[in-house]
Amino acid sequence: MNPPHGMDFRLYLDNAATTPLLPEVLAESRRWLETDGGNPSSLHAYGAPPREALGEARREIARLAGAPPQGVVFTSGGTESVNLALRGVFALPRPKANRLLISALEHPAVAQTAAALARQGVQVETLPATPEGVVDLEALAPRLGPDLRMVSVMAVNNELGTRQPLEAIGRMLRNAAPKAVFHVDAVQAFAKVDIPWREAGVGLLSVSAHKVHGAKGAGALIRFQPIELEPQLTGGGQEGGLRSGTENPFAIAAFAAAARRTQAVLAAQADERAQYHQRWLDFLEGFPRLQVFRSGAALPYIVSVSLPGVPAEVILHHLEQQGLIVSTGSACSSAKPQPSPALLAAGFTPQRALSTVRLSFSLHNRLADLDDCFQRWKLAMEKLVKL
Repeated sequence: MNPPHGMDFRLYLDNAATTPLLPEVLAESRRWLETDGGNPSSLHAYGAPPREALGEARREIARLAGAPPQGVVFTSGGTESVNLALRGVFALPRPKANRLLISALEHPAVAQTAAALARQGVQVETLPATPEGVVDLEALAPRLGPDLRMVSVMAVNNELGTRQPLEAIGRMLRNAAPKAVFHVDAVQAFAKVDIPWREAGVGLLSVSAHKVHGAKGAGALIRFQPIELEPQLTGGGQEGGLRSGTENPFAIAAFAAAARRTQAVLAAQADERAQYHQRWLDFLEGFPRLQVFRSGAALPYIVSVSLPGVPAEVILHHLEQQGLIVSTGSACSSAKPQPSPALLAAGFTPQRALSTVRLSFSLHNRLADLDDCFQRWKLAMEKLVKL
């Protein structure tokens, strides 16, 4: 696993944003790149190799998700997958079911798409979160009914690392709103967290390649049932007519190889993953000024930590000077930074949210590297506490 361009991914702690492409995945999928001379939709011999790559990848992604292969629709990534799910459902006429429920913890791909649908007349409601960083199920129960068209709740929050109660939500929908579509943004969970999607009642699942050490520019919407969708990209009718446009066989083949590899490695490293995460929590708790988010629903891939009074961007750059790469917990614009809605929903004050950074881990981050990471963190903190 030698990183390119001298990058040291042992110190790279921004894996919730993107994970580096695994060299073995590149090697495995290179054969498709080298033989990719034709269009996968072409019927002649040159179209056969890329078409075979798509078929293999579709079967593998379906296997990993526990879905039928025909239910896998390849997209350019998680955002397009989310848009196809939400817009695709609400573009079809069903006037007596015009409500969409999302959680306050959702990624902008869901939150902003819901806002766009609201401007088009969809009744959008937001479910609050608890201080544990999970959807408030008590708030969900009274909002279920026959006029509910869809519920969209992420599997794992990308800022807090909390697993959402998908199984409980699925049971509630089956009992009180059985015709509602259950969509899950699984970008932070697919191939990393063992969740029985079908058994949880999930109808549509959005996944992305570059969150599991695959290539950027590939993702999928997975249908566990034949849910009717209005295509959002029309043209040549690729992907069963649901997503027109010539597919990228290399990126899709890399997606399947990376997801398979990530699932296998993380399963084998389960104990180490838990120890790595816990050691970070214990280490950070040793700094009196730091506020570390803890939750019983947290998975061992993300840590959210705040240094009150110091802007997140300042913390990020001080850590980067020591070689540690993290991300901010706020959605920054070119103007004034705004506190993250997800952090606010979990009870963070605006000031704390604007002073929060996120550490996120992948299979590159190992226990043997922690002492080096901790020493670099200490050096950054020595300067930060003087601000």
